[in-house]
Amino acid sequence: MLFFYYAKILIFLNLNDIIEITKRFQEEVLEEKLIKSKHRVQKHGEVFTPAWMVQKMLDTPGVKEACENVSATFLEPAAGDGNFLLAILERKLQAVIDQYDERNWKTKSLIALSSIYGIEFLEDNLEVARSRMFLYYLDWYEKYFGTRLSSRSDVYQSAHYLIHKNIIRGNTLTKKHPITGEPIMFNEWQIVKGHPSTVRKIPFAFAELFGEEVEHDSGVVEGQLSLFDFDDEDNESKEEIKEINIQKVYMLGD
Repeated sequence: MLFFYYAKILIFLNLNDIIEITKRFQEEVLEEKLIKSKHRVQKHGEVFTPAWMVQKMLDTPGVKEACENVSATFLEPAAGDGNFLLAILERKLQAVIDQYDERNWKTKSLIALSSIYGIEFLEDNLEVARSRMFLYYLDWYEKYFGTRLSSRSDVYQSAHYLIHKNIIRGNTLTKKHPITGEPIMFNEWQIVKGHPSTVRKIPFAFAELFGEEVEHDSGVVEGQLSLFDFDDEDNESKEEIKEINIQKVYMLGD
């Protein structure tokens, strides 16, 4: 998985870029409502990334190509109200249109959704981020299929399910839920070889990405996933593995 965070991307910029970014950031704090309140800034360090900066960061060599790879996984450790998540989704859904035949758009668009993960500390931001992603997906579907997606359809329910499973509340620093103290848990949606519409649901704890052992419902799993691996098909999970067509993935429930 690929981590996105502000300081890491700045490493690729020269001094003039950093000066320009700093000036523009200061000018746009009020224009784009990059802060909700001084209290939230002081208590949580909450400052949102402006849209132009998001695009600049996603255009970084290596990251840009990953955004155009429908199945390449992204993890936003401080999701906020979803600026990065939405921008990544926009690029991935455009890649679906550009790279695949129309008959594959439904499946590939859900694979794109399944590849985007996020952690957000504040509950109100979390709900906004999820809603923005889901509404964008619905609008994208209507634009390219020429019809509004029915809330009773498999694709609608699977899109909603994947977003709520992948974009979750948590404290990235402690790797736990801020209220319950439970480990942050995700699912890997691994595409089954030879069956491009079928995925394996493989549960894992966020802390396992750092090589930590975490005890949860199915026991202790060691080093299940690598933090910077885009695709590791050789990892065998000790978890219960479930396979299903991604258009019906919502049927797996919790």
